[in-house]
Amino acid sequence: MWRLGLGGGILWACLIALAACAPPATPTRVPTATPPPTLPPATETPTPAPTATATRLPTVAPTPTAFVTAPAPGSAAVVPILMYHNLVDLPGNATQLQLDWTVAPKNFDAQMSWLAQHGFHAISFAQLVAHFKQGQPLPAKPIIISFDDGWAEQYSVAFPILKKYGLRGTFFIYTNPVEHSKYVTWAQLQEMTNAGMEIGSHAQSHPHLRAVSAAEALKELSESKAVLEKRLGKPVVVFNYPFGEFNSAVTELVKRAGYECAVTLAGGYRQRADELFTLHRIRVAYPDTLDAFVKRLPP
Repeated sequence: MWRLGLGGGILWACLIALAACAPPATPTRVPTATPPPTLPPATETPTPAPTATATRLPTVAPTPTAFVTAPAPGSAAVVPILMYHNLVDLPGNATQLQLDWTVAPKNFDAQMSWLAQHGFHAISFAQLVAHFKQGQPLPAKPIIISFDDGWAEQYSVAFPILKKYGLRGTFFIYTNPVEHSKYVTWAQLQEMTNAGMEIGSHAQSHPHLRAVSAAEALKELSESKAVLEKRLGKPVVVFNYPFGEFNSAVTELVKRAGYECAVTLAGGYRQRADELFTLHRIRVAYPDTLDAFVKRLPP
């Protein structure tokens, strides 16, 4: 009995020892609950992203503060209107006529770069009219960049450069040669319009308006405006006198056709409310250096 008791005691002691070994099994399951510590990094990683995006936004599309108010009646507003025609490289034996009405693409790029770097803001003629008629403010250092005739390189050269520097241009189109060799197409004009470029009229056939009848002149003015507006879906507010030729009778016809302003070949950068149909422009030519270009702008 004693041995059996001793054996039973030994067996009992072993059972107690086994029972004592059981608790460590519970802690071994604890590590299986430890993966949640990987969650905090996941919740923290999105946090920097909004901050980084927010800091980049202001540099993408800076908005100029409009503070140039309309001048008092009879006073002038300083708004240079640049005038370009062809944008190609000329040969060494180029004629004076070519030199007068052409600018090399690299020079045009340098001029636009300078304007952008020095705080000029390209506006439309629609904005200029609203400035004078409704007192709408303009951005600081306003400028208008205009192109005559609708040559093909105005799309292939000028348009990409303007976009590169965040500038707007106004393109004066006479409608008869659109889609013909060396001229822009309707699809290109639509693309330019969609990108924020302004389209103005240069009549239908680029006529000498003082030499034709009033009826023919009005037809040139009205139908070119109607075609451009129908094709492009935008109002055409500005007219460009072909060859820079006009008189009081032609100007009255321009008004009757529904335009709100017109440009001439007269030099200068001061524009007046009572001269909306005889606005001044600055012609840029092939021989102009960047320094010469800058000196013709307002200080």
